Amino acid sequence: MRTVRYGALLIDAAGTLLHLREPVGVVYARLGGPHGLTRSPEAIDTGFRRAMRAPWPGRRFDGDGRPFWRFVVERATGLTDPEYFEAVYNAFGPGAWKVAPGALDCLEILSTSGVKLAVVSNWDHRLRSLLSTLGVLERIDLAIVSGEVRLEKPDPRIFEVTCKRLGVPPRFAVHVGDNRKHDVVGARTAGCTAWQYGRDIHSFAEIQQRVLDANE
Repeated sequence: MRTVRYGALLIDAAGTLLHLREPVGVVYARLGGPHGLTRSPEAIDTGFRRAMRAPWPGRRFDGDGRPFWRFVVERATGLTDPEYFEAVYNAFGPGAWKVAPGALDCLEILSTSGVKLAVVSNWDHRLRSLLSTLGVLERIDLAIVSGEVRLEKPDPRIFEVTCKRLGVPPRFAVHVGDNRKHDVVGARTAGCTAWQYGRDIHSFAEIQQRVLDANE
């Protein structure tokens, strides 16, 4: 008799399922030249990481996320030029991203085996169209975008909402993401299993194998 340990796989987007084709600092620096930006890509990357960790009043990604992203761009570059900000904001469309190797095959195989699939991400409302363009949306059952549901990881409620919509209790769901606090702690607080991408697990082939082995 087949045992189903994991009825659902929840996946983080940026840094797990999706990866940038170029580092943030390189993109910001290239676009900033005409606006007088002199910071190096390395310095911009450092400023970007600090800005992403900085306190923010309320939810960061509500709606289009522009207020938060404007704060990040200004902190990372020192530029407050609205035209520059719009250029940066629009640069991170589908062409800036690639799907992790093996991810699409993993989604198809797990779906065929009966595992429910969801992307759970702290992102603004652009994510849904991005997932569609990259061929992800058609392969999953659900996309939970923080800018739409007005919940952000590590709030366990975003995982609870996901599991409820999938019809799978949290104890039968596993979440994979690259951020220890947001992904692992948040998911485990909600009652899910959680694996940190890049630490507990390193590829989508490994994710696929571990889920299938657990469900034998």
